[in-house]
Amino acid sequence: MYQINNEKFGLFVAELRKEKNLTQKGLAEKLFVSDKTVSKWERGISIPNVTLLIPIADVLGVTVTELLYGEKKDTSKSLDIQEVKQLVTDPLDASVRDSIRRYKKKWILAYILCFLISIVEIILLIASGISFNEMKDNVLLVTGLIFVFGGWFCFFAKDLLPTCYDDNKINYVSQGIFRIHMVGLSFNNGNWSYICTAFKAWTLAAAIIYPLINILITNLFSIQLWNIIKDILAWIVIISMIVVVYWVGKKYE
Repeated sequence: MYQINNEKFGLFVAELRKEKNLTQKGLAEKLFVSDKTVSKWERGISIPNVTLLIPIADVLGVTVTELLYGEKKDTSKSLDIQEVKQLVTDPLDASVRDSIRRYKKKWILAYILCFLISIVEIILLIASGISFNEMKDNVLLVTGLIFVFGGWFCFFAKDLLPTCYDDNKINYVSQGIFRIHMVGLSFNNGNWSYICTAFKAWTLAAAIIYPLINILITNLFSIQLWNIIKDILAWIVIISMIVVVYWVGKKYE
């Protein structure tokens, strides 16, 4: 079975890009990715997501098969169906799965680290004189919900959507018990991975920052001030999440 050679693939992309008089940034803009991503492809560090293969081939003026082989082939000769299936499906899926596993592993480690930091913050709050009962209906509740939400994205969210999302304007995603519906925002494989990243980054940051604000206000001012502004801060957390997701989703839509 043919295995994709990342280095050969990258050199071929770089060669075709230069033939088209495109910079890495120029190619990236046409594909709606970052120039750093293109640089990684060309250096053989990574290969594109499967959903980008056809757009890359179209921009560079080659077939997907040639792109994966890393060389131009005689188009007058048809490839065996099984060969194409093995070329596109087997090694690519293996590479994509491996890339996704490494990416997910990093976020799982980040989640565990943030969870431990949050526990330390809770201990500090208790040490500052705030009882468990005083925290359970606010700090513990909000932080707990954030970790549940973030945990789903870090551990269970699928990084690819069905192809129907690319062919139709669909503003909801349903995966297992998870549901997300955002009016005016269409989900597709162009923006879904960025939306997942935004959710992960936002939830982990919010889970640390929210208790930290409680610690600072309680120690620098008073628990009474925290009781006055805690509901406002909770709404700011929710609204900021919606704004970030809409901005990221629209940018890569």
